[in-house]
Amino acid sequence: EYAFLHMVKSNPFQAIMGRVCPAPCEDGCNRNEVEGHVGINSVEHYVGAYALEHGFKLPAPSAPTGKKVAIIGGGPAGLACAYFLRREGHACTIFEAKPELGGMMRYGIPGYRTPRDVLDGEIKRILDMGVEVRTGVKIGVDVTLDQLEKDFDAVFLGTGAQAGTPL
Repeated sequence: EYAFLHMVKSNPFQAIMGRVCPAPCEDGCNRNEVEGHVGINSVEHYVGAYALEHGFKLPAPSAPTGKKVAIIGGGPAGLACAYFLRREGHACTIFEAKPELGGMMRYGIPGYRTPRDVLDGEIKRILDMGVEVRTGVKIGVDVTLDQLEKDFDAVFLGTGAQAGTPL
C-alpha cells in the first residue's frame, strides 16, 4: 500500500502504465552500472494489480475550494487532470463525447494490452473521489464552450488523440 500511495502522487494509472509504457527511462537508469535497470513496468504492473485486487483507494480530496473546473475529454489527460484537481479540493466535471471514459486507453489500445476490468477499476478510483461525468456530450453541439466558461471557474481541454498511429 505504501508503494501504491507513493506512486499515485505522480500517476493514478499504475496498472495501465505497467502494461503499455515502453519504459524509455530504463536506458538511463543508474542501476545499469551495477546489475541492470529496474524493470519499472513490472513494478508498476504488480503494484497496480495488487492495489485493484485489494481495493486500495486514492487519497481523499483536500477541503473543498469552491472552484469548479470543466474538463473536456475523458481520456488519460482529462482523467489525470480530474484526479490532480480533486486532490486539491476543486470540483470537477468531465465532458466526454464517447459513451465511456478512457480515450485511447479504451478505444485505441487493444483489450489484451489494457484489460477493460483493469481500466475500469483505475477510472472508478478517480470517479470515487467525487468527479462528475457527462458522457455522450459533444462540445459545440450539446453544450457550448461559452456556456462552460460561464458555468465553471476554469476549462481544461484534453481532447487527446482522435486516431491511433499505425505501428
